[in-house]
Amino acid sequence: MNAQIASSTQSPYAVPRFAEADSRFRRDYPGLLASLGFIALLSLAQSDAALAATAPNLQSDSTYAIVSSTYTNSLNAGTETKIIGLGSSSPTVCYNTGPSTPPISIFGAITTPCPNLNVGLDFNTALANLNAQALLPSCTNLGVGAVNLDAVNLGGGPGVFFPGCYKNGGAMGIVANGIVTLSGPGVYIFKPNGALTTGANSLVTLANGACASDVFWAPTATTLGANAATSPTPTFVGNILDPAGITLGHFANLTGRALAFGVTVTTDSTTITVPTCAPFSGSGAGIPTLSGWAMVILAAFLTIAGFAVMRRRAR
Repeated sequence: MNAQIASSTQSPYAVPRFAEADSRFRRDYPGLLASLGFIALLSLAQSDAALAATAPNLQSDSTYAIVSSTYTNSLNAGTETKIIGLGSSSPTVCYNTGPSTPPISIFGAITTPCPNLNVGLDFNTALANLNAQALLPSCTNLGVGAVNLDAVNLGGGPGVFFPGCYKNGGAMGIVANGIVTLSGPGVYIFKPNGALTTGANSLVTLANGACASDVFWAPTATTLGANAATSPTPTFVGNILDPAGITLGHFANLTGRALAFGVTVTTDSTTITVPTCAPFSGSGAGIPTLSGWAMVILAAFLTIAGFAVMRRRAR
């Protein structure tokens, strides 16, 4: 029996078969490597898409235009601040200490004191969600220091942003008369490691299906610059969640929410309108791009495949 096994193992047909298999592998493995490389890159691109920005659930804060501990308002030349909520009975303004300067036109209900049990907890939960997303590799880093958003060019032109998460290591700003355009449906998150400040007559606008409900700002101290126009046309869009306070300059009209639970919100003849557009319900935001690691892996696979081709030709 052992002799038969030994005889079959040493069969003269075995060596040619192994040689043929080895030759076929050498001939085909550059293509196999390329295929494996493509699969790896595809998986990385899909990972980037899975980590795209997602909207935090504002829960009880979602009906409010203003959430604050102290709400102050300035009156200039008889022009009143207007707060427009989702309905006449919908909770729209929340504060512990209200403004002493009338008049204020509020379409909606006032909640006072501002309850910590739901409004405060929901604010902190949503803010923690935004801060956590800014730590993910998929959040685009705009720089280590302060940055003017109207000067950033990510391929669509200066000041044009596509859905996704954006952060930087210092303050975020928009210069006087600067324009920032949010282009396309999806979620937008802006997370500076500092304040958010916009110059006079600056503008943040929506294009190509972007919705104010899907825009989130998470700075530490917000100041929106004054606007020369008296029109209620929005000069800024999105939900501002700021644990240090929010100040809206004269006629700095906002389509979004000024949420600053526990601190102060200040308005000055402004109009704040709670967005009515439907929040984004898609599976991802932006266009997945190859990360730095993906490019390294691609280069490695191409190098290996190149050596394999040269070895085969040398034989």
